[in-house]
Amino acid sequence: MYEGAFRILRALGDGRSLSRDEVVHAAGEASSVVREVLQRYPKWFEDTEGRIRCSERGFAALGRELVARGAHPLTSPDWRPAYEAMTAERRAPKRELDQVYVTTDTAVRRAQLLVEAGDHQRGLVFLGDDDLTSAAVQLAGAGRKVTVLDSDDEVLAVLRRHAESQGWEHEIIRHDLRAPIPRSMKGRFGAVFTDPPYALEGFTLFVSRAVEMLKPDGRIYVCFGQSRRASERGLQKQRVLGDAGLLVEAVFPDFNEYDGAEAIGSRSALWRCRVTPETRPLVRGEVEGPLYTSRPPGD
Repeated sequence: MYEGAFRILRALGDGRSLSRDEVVHAAGEASSVVREVLQRYPKWFEDTEGRIRCSERGFAALGRELVARGAHPLTSPDWRPAYEAMTAERRAPKRELDQVYVTTDTAVRRAQLLVEAGDHQRGLVFLGDDDLTSAAVQLAGAGRKVTVLDSDDEVLAVLRRHAESQGWEHEIIRHDLRAPIPRSMKGRFGAVFTDPPYALEGFTLFVSRAVEMLKPDGRIYVCFGQSRRASERGLQKQRVLGDAGLLVEAVFPDFNEYDGAEAIGSRSALWRCRVTPETRPLVRGEVEGPLYTSRPPGD
């Protein structure tokens, strides 16, 4: 079955009727894909006054497809409420910084993956952390120092407040990645986690700064996604990883879910890449110009 159709059927599989915008969020598909699927498979859906639901044929098609598919249930940790209380202290996302917050389930997945992989034990740094993933890692029981570089004073204030109250080993540094990485931080970390700006310029810069901070055997976790109808944008970012000499170890599709980012279906993949002898930063020194999707007029 066409993947987009499966996701839309699965989103409607509990019998709900949703608006098209709600289907976009629930299915993790761009609005253009939702429109295409509804046109391609009209017998699978019922549209009543703009509310979409599965038809009997749709449920049958979903049932057949589920026979061949499985999902790993997400465990709900006891620290989840503490993380959600922290996120409630943030203000609305700053669109000028391409901020779109992930869901709590995503933060749980990230923390569990990083802790289980042992990356926190070899030096873990977050380049940008408006999602407070570093806090989720600490709540998940990292027990080691975690470093955060971010330019958003409000995000840093939330992290500092909770790091002090919880006694976490949290190194929190205000740094705009347009400026070079401090010399003392180069080659120091075993793992970098980043959910970089959507714009290619910002993505390339964040990956380059990450490369400079990694040990010779380090690895980077980087999040990015694209609409199914704009696959060339994902390809551009794959090329950045290849041009930087990074070896892709694993790809976790739809790993990140966002409260927003409808243009990419409110989902992105998580890519895990390893340093190789050919790894190099593509951007060096001071950087000027736009890094984010939201740009001043004329750019």
